[in-house]
Amino acid sequence: MEGLPKFDARDREGLAQVFRYFATVETPRMDSRLYEEFSFGVASDPEVLDLASQIDRGQPAPNILFGAVQDLLFEDSSASPEALALSAFYPAVSGRGIPEGPAWPAFRNFCLAHSVRLGPRLRTGRTQTCVVHRCTIILPTLAVLPRVDSANGRVGLLEIGPSAGLNLRMDRYRYDYGDGLVWGDANARPELRCAIRGDSPPPMPGRLDVVARRGLDLHPIDLDDPGELRWLKALVWPEHAKRAKVMAEAFELARSVPVEIEAGDATTDIEKCVARLPSDAARVVFATHVFYQISSEGRMAILDGLTRASTECPVDLVVMESTGVGDSRVDWYPFEAGEPKKRKSLAHSDSHGRWIQWGEAAS
Repeated sequence: MEGLPKFDARDREGLAQVFRYFATVETPRMDSRLYEEFSFGVASDPEVLDLASQIDRGQPAPNILFGAVQDLLFEDSSASPEALALSAFYPAVSGRGIPEGPAWPAFRNFCLAHSVRLGPRLRTGRTQTCVVHRCTIILPTLAVLPRVDSANGRVGLLEIGPSAGLNLRMDRYRYDYGDGLVWGDANARPELRCAIRGDSPPPMPGRLDVVARRGLDLHPIDLDDPGELRWLKALVWPEHAKRAKVMAEAFELARSVPVEIEAGDATTDIEKCVARLPSDAARVVFATHVFYQISSEGRMAILDGLTRASTECPVDLVVMESTGVGDSRVDWYPFEAGEPKKRKSLAHSDSHGRWIQWGEAAS
């Protein structure tokens, strides 16, 4: 897409372009008046831009800045007059709705008053978001993979960049796509709703038996660490109360459904991790909005690793990634007998799994 900013820019003008893009493209799409206002404000404020310049180049600056601010408010919303003033605009902190009126002055004052406390979060923060709703997009792909069908629904899952691994429990959730298209136990929670666009409803798995749930992450999230859980909650946008509720329900379920998440780098470790999946089940590797954080060389290294892994046993890769124009595309990469097979696009979707357009939209 022509006109896209340089997302890893950390000079004032480059960062300003990133925040303006976030304000004009991302926040309207995600229904966030608050982050739209903040993004425009940051883009025109040299002092806050300088603060944001500390964010790692491999991370999306708006998400990290806004997450760091909310994380501090979660930690202590009464730490200062500036914190008290800003907290009013965060329902998860205040317990009330977002008031009318400008919020940017309170945000700016907070950032400048707490720049020292924000610094470590900005420098180390990562968008390890647990967007559980993306399971509504990955689940239908399992219904069309021939090897899943051949294995009678037995699947060994390996997620690249799973964070806390909530999406590795996708078979334990309830799904509702509208018009009577549902999947999963009627009493399961969370319940994930997804609208269908186009004329082709997404296929649903018949039998699905997840026999392995593994993940590979540079920095796995420890569900028993209150600080790490707080950071995940801080990455949820203030207006997204339903998403916060879904994530809380998924956290609760996670305590009874174990997963194995290994600390490692997918660009070097993917082959050995695939080898640990059961050979008598379909081996499915998936990633949702992770590859944009990996260099083109790193992505090629992952594909090469999967090619090598397929010499022992076939493996399928499913990737959900941004198109750069406000939605996502889902691609399937099969590997067999040490060779990559032809990639196939399966669907387009909302980046957070709120809608899906199957089949014809993916060409």
